[in-house]
Amino acid sequence: MKSLYFFFLMLSIFSVSAQQTEYVNGKYEGETKNDKKQGRGQAIYYDGSMYDGMWANDMRNGVGRAIFKDGSSYYGDWKDDKRQGRGNYEFPNGDKYIGQFANDEMNGWGTYMYANGNKYIGDFINGIITGSGTLYYASGERYEGNFVNGRKTGKGVYYYKNGNIYDGYFIADKKEGFGKMTLANGDQYTGEFKDNSRTGKGSFVWFNGDRYEGEFLNGQMHGFGTFAWADGEKYTGTWTKNIRDGQGTLVTIDGEEKMLVFANREKQNP
Repeated sequence: MKSLYFFFLMLSIFSVSAQQTEYVNGKYEGETKNDKKQGRGQAIYYDGSMYDGMWANDMRNGVGRAIFKDGSSYYGDWKDDKRQGRGNYEFPNGDKYIGQFANDEMNGWGTYMYANGNKYIGDFINGIITGSGTLYYASGERYEGNFVNGRKTGKGVYYYKNGNIYDGYFIADKKEGFGKMTLANGDQYTGEFKDNSRTGKGSFVWFNGDRYEGEFLNGQMHGFGTFAWADGEKYTGTWTKNIRDGQGTLVTIDGEEKMLVFANREKQNP
């Protein structure tokens, strides 16, 4: 029985051997088992790509490094000829990714470093930034929040290099929906945004205590709204591009109400 066991053991050992083999797509040098690539070896393909690492059942399995024909490279985990697990991928344009792979794509949590100096840390789905993460810009600005198909979409916070902070919703990289913009000087807007601009209903509070509540268009007071000065005076009426335009009511500090009419930036006689 022992001699039979020894025979099968030696057969298994000698069936794994290092050899150089030429096949249809290129050349292989390394360990084999039952005429299949098994163990450690290197394959050089005729299209200019190569792989150096671990094999199992004639496929890349385990840890290995690959250089692809487009000049990109990958070092990390493989399973059945696909990138699977954790790895480091370098793109032809100089971008780099370090993180999780699944089914030969960036899937899961990872860090993507752009050649232009930007950096993203967060979720990926099928090679695309999707989920939650943080995008750091080379300029010093950053965005923390949700992404869909590589764009800021959903709830997020954007920090500007001048000190401004936007906390709100995005659609396709643009401020869209409800949000709050806090300026570096202390001014603050809370309300609706559309196409990256204050548009809709909202309130703007100045650092000096002045306040406007009402309608906005393209970042300006436009439509119906109320402007309250810090000293207690208040005007309610219609506005056009930050200017009182049309009919409105002024309430003075003493509580007196006055009907006013404005046209072409000028107050009209009652």
